Amino acid sequence: MSDQDGPDDSDREEELEENFEEDLDDNLEEKFEEDEIVDLKDEDDFDIEEKPIGRLVGKTQISEARVLIESDKVERTSYLVVYGKKRERGERDYKLLTISSIWNDSQGLKADLQVIGERPTRPFDVGAKVYLAKDEQIRKVLGIENPPDKSIALGKLLGYDFKVNLMVKDFGRVFITGRSGSGKSYTMGVLCEEFMKKGVPVVILDRHGEYGSLKIKSEDDGAGESPFINNIIEFSDLSINKGADVDIEYLFSLGESDIVAPNLCAIINMRGLSLEAQESLAGRLLKKLYKASTSRKIPPFYLFLDEAHLFAGKKSTETCETVKLFSQEGRKFGANMVIGTQRPQLLDTTIRAQAGTWVVHCLSDVNDVNITIHSAEDLSKEHRTDISGLDKGEAIISGEAVSGIPLFVKVRKRETQHGGIGFNALDYLSEQTVEDLQKRKQRILGNKSEAELEAGKEIFMEVLGDKSRDELLDMVSELKMKVRNLENEVSTWKERFEKIEEKKGIISSDMPVDERIKELQTDLTVWKEKYKALKNKVEAGGSDGGGGISEEALQKIHQLEKYTKELEAKLNETIAEKDQAIRIAEKTIAEYKKLRR
Repeated sequence: MSDQDGPDDSDREEELEENFEEDLDDNLEEKFEEDEIVDLKDEDDFDIEEKPIGRLVGKTQISEARVLIESDKVERTSYLVVYGKKRERGERDYKLLTISSIWNDSQGLKADLQVIGERPTRPFDVGAKVYLAKDEQIRKVLGIENPPDKSIALGKLLGYDFKVNLMVKDFGRVFITGRSGSGKSYTMGVLCEEFMKKGVPVVILDRHGEYGSLKIKSEDDGAGESPFINNIIEFSDLSINKGADVDIEYLFSLGESDIVAPNLCAIINMRGLSLEAQESLAGRLLKKLYKASTSRKIPPFYLFLDEAHLFAGKKSTETCETVKLFSQEGRKFGANMVIGTQRPQLLDTTIRAQAGTWVVHCLSDVNDVNITIHSAEDLSKEHRTDISGLDKGEAIISGEAVSGIPLFVKVRKRETQHGGIGFNALDYLSEQTVEDLQKRKQRILGNKSEAELEAGKEIFMEVLGDKSRDELLDMVSELKMKVRNLENEVSTWKERFEKIEEKKGIISSDMPVDERIKELQTDLTVWKEKYKALKNKVEAGGSDGGGGISEEALQKIHQLEKYTKELEAKLNETIAEKDQAIRIAEKTIAEYKKLRR
């Protein structure tokens, strides 16, 4: 048999096998319709009150099976069971199955099933009846019915009316993703509430000033102060975010235990700072907290980092390296992370790979979907359409926090308000609460010396300058050096050709940039004229057969031609460097004025 014949034979074999399975299914269906009462007696099904929703067809295994669905009650998120023999106590053994894919064909509605939990010792019987799982069966096998004081209540199982309570200890590093408007930030707020309920320390790096709303009860519960109001301290620029507690310039005046402590949620509200300053601040703070965690100065805590791709993208930066270190090594010291991003493909690969639990909201970009499937534990290509088809507030949870099978969850409503950009808690707090918070601010800063406060402010100003003022000044200095080098190169060329043409006057390095450029332009014009005159002389001499041009002169002309082109390129480069230096200097001055305000 040739290699070319193989695939055709294989296709025919598959077709024959499929036809055989379909004929077998049809025969079994006719047999079950004829002998339904007999089957019930033989299988001892009198104690099963509900009606079956279908039966197993085709090839069965110990981990997978296929069902022909004969009920309109079955949906993509339904859980099903196949019963086994009775146990000694009269209870029936059963295996819980989830639907991995579902479709319609000429025979009707079918679905591929996957066993959850302990597998049977032998493949399922073809024709075995399949039932909708009961709530207690689902909760037991999925492990989602846990004590409230030790678990996270994320919401309800999609399609069912009972809660999903997952053990806090199983979460580890959490990765939350979803396109804009899918509910990603909302879910991060739910997790914040749950951790605060358990007294777990939380640090939130808040880019837009959204998480100050944790201080306020949700509108469904009536506007007012949330139960977490006294457990939250918000650092921010008070001239921009008036509802914050402590000016962010004092952030580095405080010790690590002032930021991470039991029953404390520290919100670092960075609204109003440039992205460069936010990145620098995040890197400095993470490094400080990481060191504190490795030396056990602070208790285990969770760091929330939304829009993480802006701080830890694929481009290597100092902040990115710190986030990578935090994600790789932090957990062993109790420094856990909750990473949020709309674009998982833009996040550093190492950081993405460290996630233990994934909460996936709707994603529409094909690359984001594929990367999520390849990165998240227990997700497969069958979940592509599930991920892109999730409604707002729906999510797929996979990884360490669940029992080896992705859970479809409708995220619960927040107990606090979901804040928009620039949320102002003062609009909701009572005068007495505002007064109490002011007293707390004084207590926080009151035990710090003037020297400590000033030292912290200097660190903060340095952080702001790392990516703005200081860096721009360094770039200006670097550009000045480049211009100086260009000047030296031009001078060298001029000296070299001065001997040929007895050209006088080397560009002075003390001359202002504008004047140097003007001289270069004049010099270039002169050299072009010299070149043109010599070239015309050569051409004229060559036409009448004479000319008297020596070989040395011809060589000089070629040198002049080369020099003219190089000089022109150097001139253009110098002009461009000068213009760039001016733009950077103007930006530097603007940034410096902004910082001084």
